[in-house]
Amino acid sequence: MSGWAAKQKKKAAFAEQRMLDGLDGPTERVVNDAKDSAMGKGEESLFGKKLSKEDAKKEKEAKKAEAKAKRDAKKAEKAAAKGEALPKKKKKDAAAEPKDNTPKADESEADRLAREEHIIATFAHQKASHAHARDINVRDVTISFHGANLIENTDFSLNYGNRYGFIGPNGSGKSTIMKAIAAKCLPIPESIDLYFLAEEYPATDTPALQAVFEVDDERKQLEAEAERVNDAIGACDDEDEQAALSERLNGLYERLDELDAATAEVRASTILHGLGFTPKMQTMATKEFSGGWRMRVALARALFLQPTCLVLDEPTNHLDMDAVFWLEDYLASWTKILLFVSHSQDFMNGVCTHLIRLNEHTKKLDYYSGNYDQYVAERKVRDDEQQRKYDAEQRDIAEIKDFIARFGHGTVKMVRQAQSREKLLAKKLEEGLTAKPSRDAEWDFSFPDPGELPTPVLMIQDVSFAYPGCEPLYHNLDLGIDLESRIALVGPNGAGKTTFVKLMTGELQPTAGAVRPHSHLRMAKFTQHFEDVLDLDRDALSWIHELYPKEFGKIEQARSWLGRYGCTNAQQSMVMSQLSDGQKARIVFAKLAMDKPHLLMLDEPTNHLDMESIDSLAKMINNFKGGLVLVSHDMRLISQVAKEIWICDKKQVTRYEGDILKFKLAAKKEQKKKLAQHMHG
Repeated sequence: MSGWAAKQKKKAAFAEQRMLDGLDGPTERVVNDAKDSAMGKGEESLFGKKLSKEDAKKEKEAKKAEAKAKRDAKKAEKAAAKGEALPKKKKKDAAAEPKDNTPKADESEADRLAREEHIIATFAHQKASHAHARDINVRDVTISFHGANLIENTDFSLNYGNRYGFIGPNGSGKSTIMKAIAAKCLPIPESIDLYFLAEEYPATDTPALQAVFEVDDERKQLEAEAERVNDAIGACDDEDEQAALSERLNGLYERLDELDAATAEVRASTILHGLGFTPKMQTMATKEFSGGWRMRVALARALFLQPTCLVLDEPTNHLDMDAVFWLEDYLASWTKILLFVSHSQDFMNGVCTHLIRLNEHTKKLDYYSGNYDQYVAERKVRDDEQQRKYDAEQRDIAEIKDFIARFGHGTVKMVRQAQSREKLLAKKLEEGLTAKPSRDAEWDFSFPDPGELPTPVLMIQDVSFAYPGCEPLYHNLDLGIDLESRIALVGPNGAGKTTFVKLMTGELQPTAGAVRPHSHLRMAKFTQHFEDVLDLDRDALSWIHELYPKEFGKIEQARSWLGRYGCTNAQQSMVMSQLSDGQKARIVFAKLAMDKPHLLMLDEPTNHLDMESIDSLAKMINNFKGGLVLVSHDMRLISQVAKEIWICDKKQVTRYEGDILKFKLAAKKEQKKKLAQHMHG
């Protein structure tokens, strides 16, 4: 292996370790705690009580077992002293031994995932890849999580120069599969450095800009070595040695040129600017930022590093609309391998060259060329063709079975024909039949009719607001909302969209002016902070049943209600803290519907929903008889449901004359203008 290849391998291993250090997941400790609880651990004080006859018998047997264990230990010591082989343990005794769950010194990330998170990957034997391989191709891949297969005997392929959107229902295992890929549970060629963005950047004293451009460890090592070689040249008197050192220095500078090290800080600053960091923010320590902004720093580091294979899980979740637009353009020009999960169809349309669909019915990965809209069209063609084959086969089978039933006991000639058809049927079954195409589930995200209220139902009169000790966020707002309103709030992060929603709901009081809701107005708010709505220590079924005892007289009624929102029986009985964010979101919607609101306030409702759930949500909003205020960066949802665009910026909330597509084009134009100004000044 060349020095360069060794450095790249080291760099990839370092990045991989940084990525995976923070991966959460169930550990054996959780399982052991559950076992301990079931066995009555912690109740040792009970043994101080007077023992019953049965207890005394058990204690006596325990003492006998202890004595036997001591005798066996002495026998083993004597045998060892004589150099004899130790007696083999019985299977029962071996099984009783506790498993060692401590990390091994030479343990790989794949081994750690298998041990701690119960993620196991198998695959067909692979030929050794050549030294400069740029594609990933693995056959017959199976990945399991806690013994359940997420994918089975399917091919996994990522080709250099392609950008893959990874889609599938919530809970189908997309994030787990990405963890397995990042941990190199599959045979990734050594020539491919892979980076998986798994967690936010830690809260440290490091300025945001420095945190980004210092991620490139190879560049830092080369710069340090170049400085050492340069110093050595100055201190050397031997001409031959100087010549050798100079040649070495030239080689280092050539590699730094390849990495564009001279412009590293500029490139890092440009990426941060695109993600919404002002020049002042770029100099601030990361500990001064919220978790969402530190996630942006982590994303900037991933983009700056430019690995051969970049793996992202919902990269737009913590971004405002301007940052999403910038990221869409940036990733659309990604020339290596990109694999990402996203709920945004508009974002996928702008970035993807290919789609990978995790089919939860077949446990296969289905590959499609093009962006999301092209995927939808191609999938329909495939499904229609599959449906035709399925229907034709089922007709043939029905005819064969009918012939056998009618003539299987007739004349010799007819019996023989029946037997022939029976053999034909057996052959068809052996060869395998065409499966019925799977259809994406649609959930009943319906909200009841809230009834009529006179217009306007909510008045915002001369409202100003400022947090204590801060500059005003809003000044002299005059707006009104009625039950016909379908409003999308857009604007940069920090402009106060969430604050504006809180003013409308009464969670915050204006510093001047008044927010006047109708006396009978019922409002319901969706928030990303699920802990503010759900009792995460409870299961969903008992929680919602107790919350609405009049509406749900029987617990089966509550079960049916949750099922309408895509919460399965198994999910209903789980502690809600163990559910995915997408599953929690569905429970929140089920709860909000029970409140029968006149006015819905939805703050980034799509962040954790899959495509099918978002489509169900859009359908619900369009059928809803009340008003809507929507904060979202999901362009497709806004285009489906919004009648008005309100822009929150510069201490004002103003109505935009035009649709969301016009707004996007104008925002991108303004964004490019600001980027040019940033780069030149």
